[in-house]
Amino acid sequence: MKQSEKIIAACLMIAVGILLVVLKDDMISILMTILGVGLIVLGVMDLIARRIPLAVVKLVCGVFIIVCGWVIVNAVLYVIAAALLILGILLVYYKIKKRVRGRTPFHTVCEYAVPAFYIAIGLLLLFHKSAAVEIILIICGVLTVIEGGVFLFNAVCEK
Repeated sequence: MKQSEKIIAACLMIAVGILLVVLKDDMISILMTILGVGLIVLGVMDLIARRIPLAVVKLVCGVFIIVCGWVIVNAVLYVIAAALLILGILLVYYKIKKRVRGRTPFHTVCEYAVPAFYIAIGLLLLFHKSAAVEIILIICGVLTVIEGGVFLFNAVCEK
């Protein structure tokens, strides 16, 4: 990749990160619409190439994503919440059953903090989905801006 392409890619990453922080919920709608339109375009291209079954699947998926995008997002969030709750509960059960203890009380608290964190995030996603999504998008946006900054620094410093 050329240095100019790396700089442009890094700037785009920073822009996407900023959009994730600023737009939050609107960004999910925008991404779902882009994904749906992309699938529809790919489906039309498959129709032109006479790959009918593949084209129909892409077209239907594209329309479904555009029309029911938030339903898909909500379903995925419920699945993630359930998985985090189950994982957290199983980890706590395992640690209690094996009588996991740290060298100090602080280490013991740290051993049980991760499962408690999983349970807390699962409950937050289950009962306060909008707040959880907002927090997740802000964190992802900040991390994307940082990663874009690192890429930009590497591209500029590269000879």
